Amino acid sequence: MKRYGYLFEQACEFTSLYRAFKKAFRGSGKTKAACRFCFHLEAELLRLREELEDETYRPAPYRYFKVFDPKERTISVAAFRDRVVHHAIVAALEPLFEPMFIYDSYATRKDKGTHKAVQRAQDFLVKNFFYLKLDIEKYFDNIDHKILLRLVASKVKDKKLLRLIGRIVENSDVSRGLEDGKGLPIGNLTSQFFANVYLNALDHFIKDTLRVKHYIRYMDDIVVFSDSRASLKGMRELIAKFLSDKLGLRLKDKATLLNTSLHGLPFLGYRVFPGIIRIRRENLARIRKRLEDKLQQFRKGIISEDKMVMSVRSWFAFMGFANSQGLRQVSFALWADIG
Repeated sequence: MKRYGYLFEQACEFTSLYRAFKKAFRGSGKTKAACRFCFHLEAELLRLREELEDETYRPAPYRYFKVFDPKERTISVAAFRDRVVHHAIVAALEPLFEPMFIYDSYATRKDKGTHKAVQRAQDFLVKNFFYLKLDIEKYFDNIDHKILLRLVASKVKDKKLLRLIGRIVENSDVSRGLEDGKGLPIGNLTSQFFANVYLNALDHFIKDTLRVKHYIRYMDDIVVFSDSRASLKGMRELIAKFLSDKLGLRLKDKATLLNTSLHGLPFLGYRVFPGIIRIRRENLARIRKRLEDKLQQFRKGIISEDKMVMSVRSWFAFMGFANSQGLRQVSFALWADIG
């Protein structure tokens, strides 16, 4: 496998950092830290480049908060200047790793995403009667740093960039009580990218070694399709062994589902059938609760009209993807309340 060098200079040059700043700023919510960085932009970028080049750069501790919808997760928020570095690193690495990824990996990739993953799953349900749905036990918390860095080094020979990546990977998890040398923080661009790199080995094992034709992955949501129930049962054991032996991961037993297309596939918030896509009932209930909460915040002046409209549009886009006249009636009623 070809390995690439001279990537550190590419990632850390001023123009690369400036492009990384623009991407980070767009997703920052215009926080005080982001606006302060923007106000002193040239000085901040020059200082950041100097720290990166002489290897004195150290990422700041993360800020953590918990979300409970639908299950408890700890979200990690990096300092804004660290997010600039994350964007610069991913911009340097993405052209190397993207050609290695299989077509049917859909999370956090250009021209992919949730809706295309669901549509692809529906196509596979048309062609296959059975499906095997798998989920990995606490995936982000159990990613092994040594294995991850070895996978990155299989394409990258630039030692300065590898050291920088190592510092970012190792910055996250002691304060969350995770095992030393394990875990990536949920919420980071680098975490999402490296999580795809980590499971790319599984993708190729399933596609190239097991010769599975119809397979799809969205981060750690994995679905294998077949017309043979027995073959899927055997495949589950082979996948579990590969994850354990090669990646130090294990499947979540309670999330394993072997079923038929007649019952629909629960996938990424939808229930997918060969001829129709529905929103899962629990997801619909959560969306209605969120919309009502946002509406109350808007009426009390806690959030602006622009923020309210942005939230509503994103949820309506999620609901509008499914086939449901009833959902559209709910949507119009809620939208009328806003007016």
